[in-house]
Amino acid sequence: MSNRTTTRRRLARLAAVTGAAGAAVALMGAPAFAAGPYISSNSGGANIRSCPNTGCGSYGFWGNGTSVTMVCYTDAQWVYPPNSNYASNRWFYVNSPHSGYIHSSLVASQVSTPHC
Repeated sequence: MSNRTTTRRRLARLAAVTGAAGAAVALMGAPAFAAGPYISSNSGGANIRSCPNTGCGSYGFWGNGTSVTMVCYTDAQWVYPPNSNYASNRWFYVNSPHSGYIHSSLVASQVSTPHC
């Protein structure tokens, strides 16, 4: 049996279980979430900032599911919804693919880190 036939059969089974929308997501290759800390935001991603403050410059916007390495934490500017998932003044300094600060509410599967 060819790879194409196998793939088509798998997609047909997936469509039967999840409906056409689920098959379309599978076909597009939706990102898998990382096993360790990763970005998880109500807005679909997060800005990685040059300092722990929303007024600081952004190195870019990382989408949900982007794996991050939590280096350390600092307590600085309070951020409240809708600009965060929950109110907090905790920020993480992270690596991957660039280093910078991200609000704590936007990091899922957090691990213990030292103070910066």
